[in-house]
Amino acid sequence: MQNRLKIALVVAVFFGLVAAYGIFNFLRQQRATAEALRTQTQDVVIASKDIAAGSAISEGMVKDGTVRAIKWPKSSVPAGSFSAPTQVVGKVNRVKIMANEPILESRLAGEGAGLTVRLEPGNRAMAVRVDEIIGVSGFIVPDDRVDVIITTTPPGGGNNADTKVSKIVLQNKRVLSVAQSTEQKDGKPQVARSITLEVSPEEAEKLSLAHQEGPIVLALRGLGDDSEAKTDGSNKSDLLALGRRQTRPVGPGKVRPVAQAPDKYKVEVIHGSNRSVVEF
Repeated sequence: MQNRLKIALVVAVFFGLVAAYGIFNFLRQQRATAEALRTQTQDVVIASKDIAAGSAISEGMVKDGTVRAIKWPKSSVPAGSFSAPTQVVGKVNRVKIMANEPILESRLAGEGAGLTVRLEPGNRAMAVRVDEIIGVSGFIVPDDRVDVIITTTPPGGGNNADTKVSKIVLQNKRVLSVAQSTEQKDGKPQVARSITLEVSPEEAEKLSLAHQEGPIVLALRGLGDDSEAKTDGSNKSDLLALGRRQTRPVGPGKVRPVAQAPDKYKVEVIHGSNRSVVEF
């Protein structure tokens, strides 16, 4: 009986040692595989934070860590990636690059591309001088939408200042850059004297003429507001008639509505036991 117990104990110890050796050998192989993977890497340039479309990658972005290189497994290196940040300096990205995303050659436009990569086919980029005090140029950033307003004298109006009309001439135009800046500045307003808009060739002609007629003011649109406003323009008579609307022709067969006279006011006067109603 004792011999059988000893034999069972020896067998159990033997198989325990075999199992322990198998586990140790497996873990050693896994460690060697992981170490091999770590050594089989190469540098890949990524963006450590979002980079807006149309931005020129500068040396400053490399210095502040916006563009940097990290270790990437060789087996999954993206096609067209770069191994050193200096390789992408001076290039412009066609699309927005998200944080921790590799910078790929297919998404870059080369050196000195500027705003050309942001223009839709058939459109033009045109800079306009704006009044940063009257308008909202200090709060306009790239990719905002604006309306263009000018004040001019209609044909046949002569040089009389009373005939000048303020009118929206272009609507819902995309802002490409603000005073040479194609990036937002931490959401803070940047006062600018010139703003570049994306327009069609016909709109570029109108904008050029508007620049000759008088000062240009931009009206900032709300996010997602694509509606088209129908206005007749405003002149000095409209300005002075605020609060007391007048009748004025606005076009063939059209007349502005006239505000109706208010109803008479009635006040009940109580004097002792006598009551009376006074109208005025």
